[in-house]
Amino acid sequence: MKNIACGEKKKAPIEKFFSQVLPNFELKAQNGQYIVFRLILLAVAVLLIWTNWYVYDRQKNYMVGYPSNKTYFAITSERYEDRAATLDLRQRAAARIMDVMVQDDKIAEEVNRRMEILERGDYAAILDTPLLDLLKKLQPASQKNIIKIVLETGKKIRDEAENREEQTSLIWKHLKKSKLTQSERNVAFQILDIILNPTLQSDSELTSRLRDDVASQIPSVIRDIRPGAVLVNKGQLVTPSLAKLLRSQGYPDAAFPFKQLVFILIAIISWSLWPVWIERGLKEKLSFNEWVYVAVVLSLTWTLELLFARLGDSYSMAVLGLTGWLCLTLPVSLSYHIIFGGGAISVMIAYGTNPGIVAIGCMLAPLSAGLGRILFLDSPNHRITIWRDLFFLGLCLSVFSIVIHWGLGIFFTYRMLLMSLMYSALWGTIVVALLPLWENLFDVISPLRLLELSHPTQPLIKRLQLEAPGTYHHTLMVGTLAEAAADKLKMNGLLVKAGAYYHDIGKLKNPRYFVENQLKGENLHDGLSPSLSALVLISHVRDGLEIAEENKLPNKLRRFIAEHHGTTVQKYFYEKAKALGENISEEQFRYPGPRPQSRETALVMLADSVEAAVKSRNKPFESIRDLSLLVSNVIRSKAESGQLKDVDFTVKDMYSIESCFVDILRSTYHSREVRDVRELADERNAEKKEQMKNP
Repeated sequence: MKNIACGEKKKAPIEKFFSQVLPNFELKAQNGQYIVFRLILLAVAVLLIWTNWYVYDRQKNYMVGYPSNKTYFAITSERYEDRAATLDLRQRAAARIMDVMVQDDKIAEEVNRRMEILERGDYAAILDTPLLDLLKKLQPASQKNIIKIVLETGKKIRDEAENREEQTSLIWKHLKKSKLTQSERNVAFQILDIILNPTLQSDSELTSRLRDDVASQIPSVIRDIRPGAVLVNKGQLVTPSLAKLLRSQGYPDAAFPFKQLVFILIAIISWSLWPVWIERGLKEKLSFNEWVYVAVVLSLTWTLELLFARLGDSYSMAVLGLTGWLCLTLPVSLSYHIIFGGGAISVMIAYGTNPGIVAIGCMLAPLSAGLGRILFLDSPNHRITIWRDLFFLGLCLSVFSIVIHWGLGIFFTYRMLLMSLMYSALWGTIVVALLPLWENLFDVISPLRLLELSHPTQPLIKRLQLEAPGTYHHTLMVGTLAEAAADKLKMNGLLVKAGAYYHDIGKLKNPRYFVENQLKGENLHDGLSPSLSALVLISHVRDGLEIAEENKLPNKLRRFIAEHHGTTVQKYFYEKAKALGENISEEQFRYPGPRPQSRETALVMLADSVEAAVKSRNKPFESIRDLSLLVSNVIRSKAESGQLKDVDFTVKDMYSIESCFVDILRSTYHSREVRDVRELADERNAEKKEQMKNP
């Protein structure tokens, strides 16, 4: 209601969401770094997935109908139907069912009719002429025995045979049991062969239906597989059911993984909104080069993760590389989110989209990002420190990985633990080796580079020592004050100290025009007008930026040069010009600025002003209170002139800065109160005389 009353329309949550997301994809100049960042990641993901398929998966992975190229083990627990075993059992049950035989009524009636004719003795009606002649040549008794055996045998086997072969076998079986001679058996067989035909026939439809019914009563074979169980042996034929089981475990087949590719591309686009949104909330935005740097680091990490996965067949801990590079070079609030999303996508590209594997990646990545920030909270001062911290982080991730495998029931071996330790050492080495390359290619700053830039042997610092020694000692003191206060406020002390060392390099062009480099009694400004003197002094900011560009100082250090005076006014020469009656404006004596845009540059401004004010006093302080008063007045004047408007220092921060400055300056600019030796001797003699008088 308040917003409506003020004329502002409150946006619905969905409308607010789209109003913040959609502008990120607009093709305009200020979105260039975000678009390039996404395009690089998408292109690299497509290239890696295609290359992995063409070089490895296409040749090594399984295909339905072909023998497996390797042995596959179960990654997670699973219950599945063994269709091959079920089919085998059902086929065996169905095979036990014999054909269903049915009797042909017409054939049976014909056989009966022939036997009745034979029994009546009308042999000519059913026997052909040669057989009839053969029968008539036999003795009547023999004929009678043959006909008797034929009728007995015919009645016994007429409904038993299914085909001619079976019928022949049955006829001979019964004839051999009779008392007929072999010649009589031959005649009897020929007669039986004429009058008998198989009366039983197989009903294929009924048989098939019965077998299906029996097979359907066999329950499906359900198997439980445990992590590490063999799914398919090397050389085993991959059936459709085995292929389905392998796919359920996350093993890709030899076909191109379109589904995985589309899923990962969607994941990259969705996740990329996250760090961009976080970066938009930062006071100091990332430059175009820094966004390209983040994309290159992610691309390299994904590539190495995939390569190590194919070579070692184990989790390669690539998130260590992301943690090492990004925690050392990016703001804390941004690096965490990039490591989280980039680490999870790296696992999906290298190991597939199996839910168990993705879960491991999603848990290890934020853990690595969080522990990395803790380990690198205090800036490391040596390369071996970075390697040691990353190796320790790798140990923690290895242990946590084993716990996740155990908790989720995912297959693991102790070899994986050994490989994790090896990869931890390897990634620590890679991070340390490539860090200088990133610094030089993309103008990013790590603690190691800040240490190198702060070393007295750096060319610009050596020039200050030789050409402007007063300025050099001034920068050392400013660096000491600013670093101490930064450490107290949990700021980047190394960056503050390096910025303090370079903030006055512009004085190298005209060092003798600055009071700290002048000899006693020498002042070149005495012969210049106040306006010209101010012009010379103010120009040291522009000169410093030119020298920084010539010497390729990082952009973050150039900000200290540009902002260490803010938009303050050269008060001394401004007042002098007014006193001399010059027609001037205050803007002629104002530094070009900008005002300090970060806590670090603001801190150097305060340290610079305080150190200059203390040194210009030219006499020791009578008490700590005098020193505190001076420091307080300088800081307050900067705040009241609006130089700290763009910095989020709190009142508590300002008090901490002031007390820190006073503590250091008290030990540096204290007075030496030494008693006169003659006065001390007279006092001792007086004490001795007094003792002699009153022993």
